[in-house]
Amino acid sequence: MTPTVELKTVTKTFGDVTAVDSLSIAVHEGEFYSLLGPSGCGKTTTLRLIAGFEEPTEGSVHIKGDDVTGKRPYQRSVNTVFQNYALFPHLTVSGNIAFGLERKRLDRPAIRERITEALALVRLEGHESRYPRQLSGGQQQRVALARALVLHPDVLLLDEPLGALDLKLRKQMQLELKHLQEKVGITFIYVTHDQEEALTMSDRIAVMEDGRLIQTGTPEEIYNHPATRFVAGFIGVTNLFHAAAGSACHDGLSAETDGGLTVALPADPGIYPGKRLSFSIRPEKIAVSFTEPPSAGKNRFPGKIADRVFLGSSISYRVAAESGEEITANQASDALSTGPDRFTAGDRVWVSWRPEDCVVLAE
Repeated sequence: MTPTVELKTVTKTFGDVTAVDSLSIAVHEGEFYSLLGPSGCGKTTTLRLIAGFEEPTEGSVHIKGDDVTGKRPYQRSVNTVFQNYALFPHLTVSGNIAFGLERKRLDRPAIRERITEALALVRLEGHESRYPRQLSGGQQQRVALARALVLHPDVLLLDEPLGALDLKLRKQMQLELKHLQEKVGITFIYVTHDQEEALTMSDRIAVMEDGRLIQTGTPEEIYNHPATRFVAGFIGVTNLFHAAAGSACHDGLSAETDGGLTVALPADPGIYPGKRLSFSIRPEKIAVSFTEPPSAGKNRFPGKIADRVFLGSSISYRVAAESGEEITANQASDALSTGPDRFTAGDRVWVSWRPEDCVVLAE
């Protein structure tokens, strides 16, 4: 199947700066595809290359199988929603939505019908005569979406469109945006630096660093099986350790962390004794107990609670292991916050986790 959007070995330089470096991606029809990474990693430049606001220094951009490299933005079947919405302040909601349709010279009845459909799609019926200044941030964002969707593009590009909203509204709009995308069936390419946002909405995520594609996968794949230390550290909270591999043990391998913990890891045929490696273990995979846990198949280490942070649905504990390593563990807060296993700073505890919950990472 031909991808809806495909970048083939695209590089974009600005003088001596390489913003996008040999990037190849393929986005499928009807997919919610997110470009995720820290500021300056090249994700917005990638979006602008797809939109036609920038041209690649090398490589090519394809939309529905057609090479659109060199074509102007209006010659591509894409629309863009920006963080600041870019609404015309002197036009009403209807005027903003109609703007692109009028440029395409649709007749008035067709324009009115499209506006009605678009307003119903974003749940803004009855707001036709209002001006942007009379709308909330969430309503302005919906108008920007309606203005883009009313043109029936093959691809909708979204450049951090929720960034200006407060936290509660942003979380609400994440769900609404995903529902809207599923309803209209249009390919969405979404730029964000917010890991939770990408995990919540995306069918697939492309993690970028320094203009390069580091890993592509579903939210579950990216979170549970990060390919590198950068991905593991950038997506959510995790414990990252440097270590040297030891010998095989219990159908896996042993390793000595730089902080002095001897741990059991999953088997990896590419690792030999003495090889340097990194591994990650998510805080929710780590158990905390007052008593020493059974030894079978577990990593277990004594330590002391350094601090405790209440996060609502969970409690985060920072445990100082006797070796000197610090380990973060998250426990569900419903039972632990009031029950007999509640831990406070200074308590002597044990932390433990299964070897198979560790992810060995590329250095």
